Amino acid sequence: MLKHVVLLSMLVTVPPRIIADEIPATVSPESVGLSSLRLKNLDALMESHITEKKIAGANVLIARKGKIAYFKSFGMADDNKPMQRDSLIRVMSMSKPITSTAVMILYEQGKLLLSDPVSKYIPEFKNQKVIEMNPNGKGYKLVSVKHEVTIRDLLTHKSGILYSFLNNYYHEPERQALIDLYRQAGISDGFCRPDETIGDMVKRLARLPLYKQPGEVWDYGLSNDVLGYLIEVVSGMRFDEFVHQNIFTPLKMTDSYFYVPSEKQARIAAVWKSDWQGHLTRTDDKPMIDGDLALCPFDAYATEGKYLTGGVNVISTAYDYYRFAQMLLNQGELDGVRLLSRKTVELMTATNQIGNFDATFLHDHGWKFGLGFAIQQDRGHDVDAGDVGVFEWAGLYSTRFSVDPKEQKITIFMSQTTPFGLHFGLWDKLLVLSGSAIID
Repeated sequence: MLKHVVLLSMLVTVPPRIIADEIPATVSPESVGLSSLRLKNLDALMESHITEKKIAGANVLIARKGKIAYFKSFGMADDNKPMQRDSLIRVMSMSKPITSTAVMILYEQGKLLLSDPVSKYIPEFKNQKVIEMNPNGKGYKLVSVKHEVTIRDLLTHKSGILYSFLNNYYHEPERQALIDLYRQAGISDGFCRPDETIGDMVKRLARLPLYKQPGEVWDYGLSNDVLGYLIEVVSGMRFDEFVHQNIFTPLKMTDSYFYVPSEKQARIAAVWKSDWQGHLTRTDDKPMIDGDLALCPFDAYATEGKYLTGGVNVISTAYDYYRFAQMLLNQGELDGVRLLSRKTVELMTATNQIGNFDATFLHDHGWKFGLGFAIQQDRGHDVDAGDVGVFEWAGLYSTRFSVDPKEQKITIFMSQTTPFGLHFGLWDKLLVLSGSAIID
């Protein structure tokens, strides 16, 4: 289980900047069954982290019953620039649920089945091998896959495709052997090769062996990058164009991009490095060092690019991401626009997708993984702040969202802090406080 890395801070609570016709005013918390008095505990929680310089700034949004009841900005987005409600945030791995939704749109159009082998669309995935260590522990052999990687395997992270940076936390011979092959082939967790397309990288990745047999282990990895390229192949469109046309535009996510246009660049929040002990350094122009790996961040200030990843590429705002989350909570529909059917959202949030495995990358046991996010299966593990059926995910620069279908509640936290894992305690407390504000 991985559950510790980092966040940020400074002092200053800024009145929210309301943008007409884009970010609606909040409703009275009591009108949606929340306590105004109890929500003030969130103010104190966030302001303490800012004062103690654990984080530099953040946006927190809580919605219930389809209405925003709490939406506040805290601290700084950049040097001498306060965080605003429309600050643009690198949501990183919160891109993955968006990519999964794009796949499911194609699924509903009849253009693919989740049981389809990926090689049907990307031939390089044909005849893959799996690393298997020799019994004496010296070296390995390659064995044939028992079944080809399927689209469902990619969506559920049961493909046997890894992230290199997780080698800093999980140490097995097979993993190390595969990461060595990744490095030799120039397979990157980030944007280290901006001169190529994601398809170029995916084709190289497909020719390499897998960590485990497809479907036989849950392991977080580059599967969504493969899905991004698969979307291009199946749709005949660039990945970013497909997402804009089929998700961002219908949902009126007017501040969500793969590459931010020049007229909105000034709203991009900086990334800060925190030691959680009161030391903050602006760091978004430097590679993020995680163990012995240098993760190459994409240039958020670039206005265009051809390297489009399904795993980490999206830049958005708390409000835009709320609209995406509300669509999922509404079982595929928002403001009269239907992106997905109720049955498809039920499929995405089903807890039986990964069998006996638990999704312990961000959570303790008791959490499963659907088609794009973790799902709480019981209340006997982890922080006891949510209900069975809650689904959520996070991003490497300390962003997080959670959807509670039972309580019709959405909680969104948007910071820009590295390292990642130290924000977990803050997130857990934030969820407890948002849940304890329920009074109906």
